[in-house]
Amino acid sequence: MKNINKYKKSDISQKIEVAEPYEIIHELLSNLNKNLSQAITSMDKGKIQNAKKQAKKAESIAYALQNCLNMRDGGEIAENLNYLYRHIRLAAKILLEKEQSELLTSAHFVSNEILEGWKGMNSSVA
Repeated sequence: MKNINKYKKSDISQKIEVAEPYEIIHELLSNLNKNLSQAITSMDKGKIQNAKKQAKKAESIAYALQNCLNMRDGGEIAENLNYLYRHIRLAAKILLEKEQSELLTSAHFVSNEILEGWKGMNSSVA
C-alpha cells in the first residue's frame, strides 16, 4: 500500500492524469530518444550494465509506442512507424542479448527523427 501511495504522488502519474494524448506521446518519444542516447554513451565508456538498463527502457518505450499505433486507420504512416519501432526494439534486443551496439546509432537517429516530426505536429492533429 505504501508503494501505491508513493506512485500516486509521483510526478509521472500526475502528468499522465492531466496530459493530452499528444503530450503523452511526446513524453514517450523524448524518453525513448534520451535512453538510446544514454545507452550509446554508456557503451562508449564501457559501462555495459548501464547501457543494458537504458536499452531495456528504450525497448519498453518503443513497444508501448508501437502498441499505440492505429494500424487499421493509420495507413502507410502507421505501417512505417511500426517498422521503425521494430528496428529500435531490435537494436535494444541485440545490445541486451549479445552486448553489441552496432544498431544503436541508427536506432537513436530514427527515434530523433520521429521526435522532431512529432514536435512539428499540431497537438490537435495527433
